[in-house]
Amino acid sequence: MPIMKKLPFDLTIIAEVFHLKRSGECGILEKWLSKSYQLSTAEEHLLEKTYQEMLDSASYLNEEEIKIRLIAPLFQIAAIDEGNKIRVFYERSLYAEVGDFQLSVVCDCMIASSTIFKTPAHPYFFLQEFKKAKGEKKDPEAQMLVAMLAAQKANQDGKPIYGGFLIGSVWQLATLVENEYCTSRPYYTTNKDDLLQLAFALRHLKALILNG
Repeated sequence: MPIMKKLPFDLTIIAEVFHLKRSGECGILEKWLSKSYQLSTAEEHLLEKTYQEMLDSASYLNEEEIKIRLIAPLFQIAAIDEGNKIRVFYERSLYAEVGDFQLSVVCDCMIASSTIFKTPAHPYFFLQEFKKAKGEKKDPEAQMLVAMLAAQKANQDGKPIYGGFLIGSVWQLATLVENEYCTSRPYYTTNKDDLLQLAFALRHLKALILNG
């Protein structure tokens, strides 16, 4: 039996091992981000509350507080959970073996179908977050990408894998289709229009999953 190597959280190595491609034509990503919705009064109120929280506190929140005060409200606005078809999970491990490599990551946030015991089954989306601070060495994009590749291996259905990474209060969204990897522009959660677009993207993600 060959000795398995753990894939490091290094974007250059990941790209080389999996022969990833970047292109200017990212139709799946553009489709994902193209949708807008009408929010209810309660949803608008929650968005405004989240926006004000980001204006006041974004520079000072730690990673757990970002989950509670930013990520969770956006998922609530998006109304992600749908029985066992779609569910939001936090701090779940994901593992896969691809070729000579072990892909292993603890997912800060994952959207997946659920077993009857509320554990992730079929993963669709990953979000990795990173609180910027001096001396910290952690690449949330690389961790997200490893999770996306592990999900692609586990699912084996040819469907897109969706992701996002959060550095401080700035989000980027991503798609992986076969070996084509695309990332969005940055979305600033201290900008209300950007915050609204993130809520729309998460709600549209639910539709894409249910109709895919």
